[in-house]
Amino acid sequence: MQFSVYNAENILLCNDFSAITCDILQQSKGSLYIKTLIPIVDVISVWTPSMLSLPPARLPWNAEFSCGANTSYPMFVFLDSRYNAAYAVGLTNVIDDCQCSAKMNQALCSYEIVFHIAVTAETEPFEIFFDDSHLPIADVLQLYRNKIMPQPPTYPAGAWESVYCTWYAVHAAVTCEYLRNNAAEAARLGFGTFIVDDGWCFSESKRVTPETLPDWYRDIGDWQLSEQKLPEMKKIVAEAQKLGLNYMFWVAPFFAGRRSRLATSVKKYLTGLHEGQRIIDPEDKAAMEEVTADLLKILAGMQLDGLKIDFLDTVLPDVNAPRSRSARKYVENLVKQIRKYKPNALIEFRQNYATPANAALATAFRAGDVPFDYIDNFNRCLQIRLHMGDNIPIHADPVYFNRAESVKAVGRHMIASLAGVPMLSMELSSISDEHKKVIANYIAFYKKHQSVLNHGKWSFEFRQGVAVYAKATLDDETVIILTDELFAEKALEHTTANTVILNLSGESFTANGSVYDPQGNAVSGRLVPSGGRVELSL
Repeated sequence: MQFSVYNAENILLCNDFSAITCDILQQSKGSLYIKTLIPIVDVISVWTPSMLSLPPARLPWNAEFSCGANTSYPMFVFLDSRYNAAYAVGLTNVIDDCQCSAKMNQALCSYEIVFHIAVTAETEPFEIFFDDSHLPIADVLQLYRNKIMPQPPTYPAGAWESVYCTWYAVHAAVTCEYLRNNAAEAARLGFGTFIVDDGWCFSESKRVTPETLPDWYRDIGDWQLSEQKLPEMKKIVAEAQKLGLNYMFWVAPFFAGRRSRLATSVKKYLTGLHEGQRIIDPEDKAAMEEVTADLLKILAGMQLDGLKIDFLDTVLPDVNAPRSRSARKYVENLVKQIRKYKPNALIEFRQNYATPANAALATAFRAGDVPFDYIDNFNRCLQIRLHMGDNIPIHADPVYFNRAESVKAVGRHMIASLAGVPMLSMELSSISDEHKKVIANYIAFYKKHQSVLNHGKWSFEFRQGVAVYAKATLDDETVIILTDELFAEKALEHTTANTVILNLSGESFTANGSVYDPQGNAVSGRLVPSGGRVELSL
């Protein structure tokens, strides 16, 4: 494949090169444009890391996105009719700001690919990645990832613990009573980590509604506990930890709410007001140091086990005003300081910055917000697995459902969450005992099969942009999450002696083995119910 490289003055620097050398960087004048053509031959879809799940079988006129150290990475995968990677093209520089575009050229029957990457004094030589082997997309992305992250980092045990999060259940209307009651119930159900989301650092009690959202973050930025709202917080944390729960707080270090004390200190913003806050320019070192000091103080003062660090992707990549490196330096320093205080601290990143470049910075990489939508939760977990590979703590978005939901549907919610580390956000005192039995059943299932789910080899089968099943295998154990009952037989190819199929589909299917309903009760016969499972006799 031929690549042409131009500098900021549109001067051709090289042709048919696969590496960007120091010499090319020195001639860049601040930007490089790396161009090639991808033929549209047995290509039915285009995948990018900026997507939240696999794309449908559709060829866009244009596919464009920006990326940098704190969101996405420069890569296009052109999928064939089997949803394998007909062509994959990307850059191994995943730190600098980059604008990526793929534009359909009908006359040339090709996509015109352009990677416009900002070059700074810190930019190091990098490679252009290309593959046309028609391997499964997961395998091609592993080849790419090997150049960036040859070995996955190691993670503390707490990274693999199932999680209770307050967000969907209560938003910012948290109270001492709520936190105590739900921590105790979460521990009884088998959860291992408790996250107090937004609402702990201001006194107002509120839920997200169309009325509250436009000014929601107006008080965010000071990162001091609201003693008025949560006067017993330190005691509550200690009580939960005695129950065996890790305890974490939500934070958003680049946010400065319009009513916050921090807002009076910030000298440089990147944005105007949005939902009551502005984004701090990470190059405003004094303001960012103030944020770090506040975060470390609350971490130590409450004796927390870690932080959910949110909205890092709000420092948007921009090739004309690059900030990715300064944002990266801030996050690296914050993580370093957190781990200096607590070496095994838990740190959650969300989907938009769950990338190979950030694998060593966090201990959990969580699917983006999909309340009520268990199918999208499942697919988003798979998308992060495509990004990150195996042996990485991928976390599901919190399971959240209407209390009127059927037991079967709650079973499907919980099964979908097993594509990652399961997470839940329900007011546990207000849901039925029938629903609690489903939750307890699948948290127990997760614990029993944690080795294969967390450390097994994951593989996927896609049809027209939909995952019909996902499979994790380790030694003699296999767990299959089936979304389409018509693919049950295919899912069983290359399985092991101990195989379980979790029925995420909306229909029952027949199988030989021990059948269980969503609550874990044994079912006679061979019909595996939706939301249930079968332990096969192979």
